[in-house]
Amino acid sequence: MAYDCVKVIVVRSGSAILFSEFGQKPVGAGDVVVLSANVLCGSEPEGHITVTTVYLDTDYLVDQVFWQHAGLLQDRLDAQGLVETIYTEPAQALRLGEDRTGMLMPWLDELVALRVESIELVYDDPR
Repeated sequence: MAYDCVKVIVVRSGSAILFSEFGQKPVGAGDVVVLSANVLCGSEPEGHITVTTVYLDTDYLVDQVFWQHAGLLQDRLDAQGLVETIYTEPAQALRLGEDRTGMLMPWLDELVALRVESIELVYDDPR
């Protein structure tokens, strides 16, 4: 399935075979998969797999790059060009290692908790 946003998938445990524009690629705990907007991707788990997926609006991503590099960029269009230059590959599987992805886990858990809270608030709405 393709989405109109950037998709970041952090493999927390287990492994799978990823199918995308780069062909087939094995991914496992400690890997991070980055998919550009509108990139098709599927996977076949090898046993079990646990992942956390973050969807980033492309405008949000460009804004973050602009503010991070505001001293070097003239405007948001420059930031868009920088993003297109940096992220030329539509699908990337990065091996960060379990130690480094382990450092991300508290932040990912917090994002999941915030998302669950917002869903609960919607469902608890008495209207």
